[in-house]
Amino acid sequence: MDNLDETKLNEAILRLFYDLPFIGMAITSPETKRWVKFNDRLCEILGYSREELPQITWTEITHPEDLDLDVTEFERVMRGETEGYVMDKRFIRKDGSVIDASIDVKCLRKEDRTIDFFIATVQDISDRRRAEAKQKQVEQALAESENRYRQVVQTQIDFVLRSQPDTTITFANESLCRALGMPLDQVIGLKWIDFAPPDELQSTLQKISALSPVNPSFLAENHDQRADGQIGCTQWINQGIFDNRGQLIEIQSAGRDVTALKNAETALQKLNDELEIRIEQRTADLQQSKASNLSIIKALPDLLLLLKPDGTCIQCIIPSTHDKSKYIPIQHHISEVLSPEDLAAQLQLYKKAIATGEVQIYAQQLSKFGKTVYEEVRITPYGKDELLVIVRDITNHKLAEEQLLKSDAHLKVAQRISRLGSWEFDLRTGDVIWSEEVFRIFSRDPAFGTPTYPELQKSVHSDDWEYFDRVVQNAIATCEPYEVEYRICWADGTLIYVLAKGEIICDLMGKAIQIVGTLLDITDRKETEQQLQNLTDRLTLAIKSAAIGIWEWDIAHNCLVWDERTYELYGINPDQSADAYLAWASRVHPSDRASAETAVQLALNGEKEYEPEFRIVLPDGNIRYLKAYALVQRNTDGEPQRLIGINFDITDRKQAEELLLKSDTHLKVAQRIGKVGSWEFEMNTGKLTWSDEIFHIYGLEPSPEPPSYDELKLYIHPEDWELFNQTVQNAISLAQSYDLEHRVLQPDGKLIYVMARGEMIYDLSGQLTHIIGTAMDISDRKLAEAKILHTANQLANTNRELESFSYSVSHDLRAPLRHMNGFVNALHQRLKTHEALNDPKVNHYLQVIEKSSQKMGHLIDGLLTLSRYGRRPLDSKQISIRDLVDEAIEIIRTDPSHNPLVKFAIGDLPTTVGDPTLLQQVFRNLIGNAVKFSRNQPQPYIEIDSLPDQTIRIRDNGVGFQMEYADKLFGAFQRLHNDKEFEGTGIGLAIVQRIIQRHGGSIWAEGYPDQGATFFIKL
Repeated sequence: MDNLDETKLNEAILRLFYDLPFIGMAITSPETKRWVKFNDRLCEILGYSREELPQITWTEITHPEDLDLDVTEFERVMRGETEGYVMDKRFIRKDGSVIDASIDVKCLRKEDRTIDFFIATVQDISDRRRAEAKQKQVEQALAESENRYRQVVQTQIDFVLRSQPDTTITFANESLCRALGMPLDQVIGLKWIDFAPPDELQSTLQKISALSPVNPSFLAENHDQRADGQIGCTQWINQGIFDNRGQLIEIQSAGRDVTALKNAETALQKLNDELEIRIEQRTADLQQSKASNLSIIKALPDLLLLLKPDGTCIQCIIPSTHDKSKYIPIQHHISEVLSPEDLAAQLQLYKKAIATGEVQIYAQQLSKFGKTVYEEVRITPYGKDELLVIVRDITNHKLAEEQLLKSDAHLKVAQRISRLGSWEFDLRTGDVIWSEEVFRIFSRDPAFGTPTYPELQKSVHSDDWEYFDRVVQNAIATCEPYEVEYRICWADGTLIYVLAKGEIICDLMGKAIQIVGTLLDITDRKETEQQLQNLTDRLTLAIKSAAIGIWEWDIAHNCLVWDERTYELYGINPDQSADAYLAWASRVHPSDRASAETAVQLALNGEKEYEPEFRIVLPDGNIRYLKAYALVQRNTDGEPQRLIGINFDITDRKQAEELLLKSDTHLKVAQRIGKVGSWEFEMNTGKLTWSDEIFHIYGLEPSPEPPSYDELKLYIHPEDWELFNQTVQNAISLAQSYDLEHRVLQPDGKLIYVMARGEMIYDLSGQLTHIIGTAMDISDRKLAEAKILHTANQLANTNRELESFSYSVSHDLRAPLRHMNGFVNALHQRLKTHEALNDPKVNHYLQVIEKSSQKMGHLIDGLLTLSRYGRRPLDSKQISIRDLVDEAIEIIRTDPSHNPLVKFAIGDLPTTVGDPTLLQQVFRNLIGNAVKFSRNQPQPYIEIDSLPDQTIRIRDNGVGFQMEYADKLFGAFQRLHNDKEFEGTGIGLAIVQRIIQRHGGSIWAEGYPDQGATFFIKL
């Protein structure tokens, strides 16, 4: 082929490269720095039209932070220190957006060595940058185990190593060890900086020292001697790993062998030199064109073909590379490498290219040496009856796309299953990014967009926003991570509890620029905690009202502890220093002591529950019958560690009652649901992969080969297998996720409850390829539910017994009182008719008896009222506290004995949800007390309002009380003043407390003598 043909070939190659859709190309002036010639792709990347781009310089649209480095490299070329440079930089597009780009700049010099013009290639790497950031999030969310990480990297063709900040190697994969010709144990401990060439050493050290959370990575390229004696070239991506303080703790490096690429560049350089010799006699324009073409060709490791329209190969140029499977040489015809179907398709494209004169582009999938590869083929007319074909291997690009899609799908499934969403907040622009799970947690349609931070306040509960905002603002100010719980209000009124965690990202100046974090839906956990708290409160009230004594025996330390009620039952003074066990033994009736101690031993041995009945002898010689229950707490080996029990007096009702009360006073808040195992099933191969936790749930040792799907039937409870299998099969056939509970029988017979979830994964064609999911051990939750049901039944039995007791008290005590009142009235009548019996002293005695019986009747009424309010079902509804207060004041004012001098001051009061009848009783009692105990003041004053946290406050200027007696105010029949000072039965505040507690609230009081009292209610 003569020089003219070669020139035409080079010009055709140049035109084809200028038409590449994935790379921008340009020629720039060294004097003006303006764009002289460029392709359409460059206009698309920079966002300027062909008419606008020549009017601006490349310095005007270079990001300010990258301009100095770019200009420095440019000036080095102008000074003749180098012939070109490559760098990553940012451009500012016409619309103001910023893109990341990779540029490769080379100069073309005249005969006098001055620069004629620059040739530059510009590639948009914004997607790669975003993909890298997204991939990092995916890796963090999935938290791949170290074992799986090693298995993956060991199979990589590329090099992988991990090192300490001083470059001491802590891990290297097999590919790297083979290249170095050293086993792993010899590589570990070496410093990879020692392998760097001397001229690259200082630059590499500077890049390591510049690593920071803001600039966490750098690229490096070094030459090294391989095991086969050849000098190889490797491109490295070095990623810094930092702790929470921003300190570098590890460097993770991935290297790619670019020796073949470098050899190709060398070969192309050699070809360039040869071409320059052959065209020395040509014109300056031809020499300049040829130099430009060769500069582009040497940078591309593509297969070049010159073909006839029928597929006959005229010339085949294969890049020099060690990877012989990348391209197959074509000797005569393209049918040597193409299947009949692909051959027919390509020949049609050859005809179309010649007929239209346009470049034809298509992608093909081939099998070479047992591997599937992807190639992009570009076909352009060349000459009259020839075609220039460029074949580029895009296998890595396709595999990266598929891996990114798979990782993104896995992340979405993981977030959906765990109810954990992720988010980002750019503090500079105010932009907020939510994952799909965050939209679900907020019940917000993604179509309406992501709300800004101020708009978020509409969804956060009004009581939580101020605290939430304060935590976030403090984290921004201190650049410290934060964790906060708050509530979200859905449009339909649903209340969602969430746990938010955030990490602050700062710039080099230490200023916060971004927040990234997670959002976890903890509503189920909060509801369980509330149920357990309610259960604990009810048990505490039941124990107090039933007068039960509690004791605890620490077996390991032989320490027996009693509560105050137990001391009362045994008639022992707790202030007396005495051994509790000896005190117990001394009180037990001699005839019952042996059986009581035997019951303890049987319980400790696990042969029988501890529930004896025995007699004790009180100090006055009286016999008291006690009923005891106890639970044995054991360690994991089954050895008894602690005995917790109760005693209660059954003397008066031993034959009629059977009280079952198991101590739950040490009930703790339920722990989070146990470990969650993950699994993956490949539809094509039938391969099932389990994480270690799945093996543990099924009671098996982890191994590379988990049970097959059919073998699962051996472990799933027989009664659950049909439902499990039908659910999975339906999910596959209907292409939907599934969620079910089932039981697992471990090999040792242990029964485990499992929550199983599964999601279907599809490829780009919609074909089902994988099923992934989780299995969660929910045995503890099932046990907790059973305990809740059991305890609820206990409370119901206790309430029925208390109701029976109250009725008995009312009936048995009222009858004697009626008799007393009847006889007193009869005596009064007899005294009136017999003057001789009219003794003033006798009348006085009768009045005392009458008043005492009336008072006792009031006390019984109060006791029954207290019991009735404790059992009455709540009729909850939305109510105004102000309305209740106004009604209570109006009722009090209608009392003839009301003091008209009392002044009421009523402030802001909240609304709440509760039983209006019961809460009305609360305010009538508290306001009535305030009026009564301030009646001796010359100007009685009562103030009723609420605090910022909705706590209701009732304050008076009456007689007050001493704070040391504040704990007695709410006890039944507890009074701090005698009847002569202030009338009353002492039951009112006990009723008030019972009502408030039934509403899930609390009440307390503060006061000082002669300075008034203040009562606080928190609903």
